[in-house]
Amino acid sequence: MTINSIMAFGALAFVLSASMATADPVHKQDTAHHEKEGMAMDGPTQVLRGYGEAIANKNLVEMGKYVAAGGDEFTIFEGSGANTGWEDYRDHHLAPEFANLDLTFHRYEYKNIKTHSEGNMAFSTFSIEMDYTYKGENKKRTRRGTAIFERQNGKWKIIHLQTS
Repeated sequence: MTINSIMAFGALAFVLSASMATADPVHKQDTAHHEKEGMAMDGPTQVLRGYGEAIANKNLVEMGKYVAAGGDEFTIFEGSGANTGWEDYRDHHLAPEFANLDLTFHRYEYKNIKTHSEGNMAFSTFSIEMDYTYKGENKKRTRRGTAIFERQNGKWKIIHLQTS
């Protein structure tokens, strides 16, 4: 999947989620699969939960199991930063952050996950609840985000993440 097709799917995901949010519930014609927190946890929801647990444990190898790791298949927009490719994100963002001895994660949990899927593509919106210690100070933070997934060889993989 190319960057352009990821961006096109991201734009489509935004339009679809906006239209679903404002659709007339009496005339709703949504045929896509919906997976909400509390229902069977499979597919993209399991991927996000596993990915979050791997972050909390600062486990780059485990994180890599949940993303499209080849070439530039994976992109992430985090705040004002952007990385293209798992290697770029892993080596230039995550590894230095995880090596910081002043940073300890206690919890990094994806919550309020709402997933919409069609065929081999899916997108989720979510919140992330974090508890961590930085330079001896305990902190809590909630972020929001969107993930785009592609089913590759029968497994859901994150191809794009946006968090803020």
